[in-house]
Amino acid sequence: MRKEGAKLAFILILLLAAFLRFYQLGFNPSSLDWDEASLGYNAYHLLKTGTDEYGERWPLAIRSFGDYKPPMYVYLTIPTVAVFGLNEMAVRLPSALLGVLTVAVTFFLTQELFGKRNLAFLSMFFLAISPWHLQFSRVAFEANVGLFFFVTAVWLFLRGVKDGPFLILSAVSFGLSFYSYHSPRLVAPLLLIGFAWYFRKQLWQKKKYCLLAFFAGALVVFPLVVLFFSGSGQERFSIVSIFSAPDILTRSIRQIEHDMTLGFPFGFLIHNRRIIYTFAFIKGCLDHLNFNFLFLRGDGFGRHQAPDMGMLYLWDFPFLLLGIYWLLKEKGWGAFPLFWWFLVAPVASGISASTPHAVRALLYLPAFQVMTAYGFLGIFRLVSKNGLWQRGLLIIMAIALAVNVSYYLHQYYVHLPINCAQSWLYGYKQMIAVVNHEEKHYDKILVTNFYDQPYVFFLFYNQLDPYQYKNNGTDYLGFGKYEFRRVDWDEDQSLEDTLIVGSGAEIPETVQKRLRAQIDFPDGEVAFRIIGKEHE
Repeated sequence: MRKEGAKLAFILILLLAAFLRFYQLGFNPSSLDWDEASLGYNAYHLLKTGTDEYGERWPLAIRSFGDYKPPMYVYLTIPTVAVFGLNEMAVRLPSALLGVLTVAVTFFLTQELFGKRNLAFLSMFFLAISPWHLQFSRVAFEANVGLFFFVTAVWLFLRGVKDGPFLILSAVSFGLSFYSYHSPRLVAPLLLIGFAWYFRKQLWQKKKYCLLAFFAGALVVFPLVVLFFSGSGQERFSIVSIFSAPDILTRSIRQIEHDMTLGFPFGFLIHNRRIIYTFAFIKGCLDHLNFNFLFLRGDGFGRHQAPDMGMLYLWDFPFLLLGIYWLLKEKGWGAFPLFWWFLVAPVASGISASTPHAVRALLYLPAFQVMTAYGFLGIFRLVSKNGLWQRGLLIIMAIALAVNVSYYLHQYYVHLPINCAQSWLYGYKQMIAVVNHEEKHYDKILVTNFYDQPYVFFLFYNQLDPYQYKNNGTDYLGFGKYEFRRVDWDEDQSLEDTLIVGSGAEIPETVQKRLRAQIDFPDGEVAFRIIGKEHE
């Protein structure tokens, strides 16, 4: 491919990636989830006051719903909120931008891995249209920001093996991934251990730059090391880890006790909790290779994939298998960096209690796409001597891919706004608009927490003045005239001078005389009923 053609191909793929990530960015998915609303409002709060909603000045961990989030996404959102205001598009824009940049970096990464331009372009293209990557590039998920810094760091490391100063930039990028999402904090060190061993001879020749890179990386992550040993630093691990799952330890104890009642003295060895945790971890990692997860239904969380779609295209499956086979056969030991990446990518998700998990395993990308691209090109090599067969095969594969991509886009743009509206918490924006119109007539407003975390949507959509608002740690229960809890209609219907917002399951449809508004999901199911004084 000539230089001019290569530039054009790169630009066209990048434009495709941008179009797929920016089109209807603020409208589909049809609503922010509570994490997106929290990220956006905290960025707004920091923009105005230099503090988060809890009054912490420029924090290294963003407190949110009893958890602490890495701060990078919030800080990246400050400029977009400053320019575009506090709205859905501004909150999602950093993720979309970095999603496009990840597609670009994938080209350079693949070039460094295998030195093949065609493979690099195809890997880049496959990531540009990847349903897994598109899903998280179009919403405010910190994992997508972490993926960008992680992939960039790997590319810079591979460059640094040849040109030492890039190792320093790689260390900084790895460090920034730690500030972006939790998974790189575990995956990156494991990846670097394997890379350091594989490239040990080249790195020894550049030991000066390795030392500088170590100190640069240590300088970047040092504040996080201090934070990790605080309560906030370990909060996330204690929430999602299998080591915090009581059922695993309970099962171990019961099995040991049962063996003792049968007179078997070695139960404590067989059912030792360390062995059980090890098997649980292995199972958690292998769950991410489940065919149903990868190609058919995803992980079952409504916000993580389009309806009836896996994380990859079904079209990818044969080329992925062929790519793995040919990489092992043709590259052998030279493919170690890619396969080591593939091996350690699910580790952070594997120790969590819920597997497979598309967000925590996002670091698989773009390894899947590179392997798939290698398999695709391998097919072409097989028929390279017969031009007619090659053209025919290209037409068939292109049609099959077009059908798969068209199906995905149909599911995403037509069915996701309807089928997954409840998962995306559709209705809060519409409900708050009604409440704002009605609230002056009431002394108290009771809002259900049936869908969780309603308070943050009132902060976001009402853009509460950060100079006037500071979360005291209990605002999820209520603030001002607002109270957030489940609605008990039998008891709450007698409350005086109170506007009541409940779900369709909490408030019966028979209260028409007091119904001020009803917010429905796009599929017609009731999201909210807003009950006030009887119509006069």
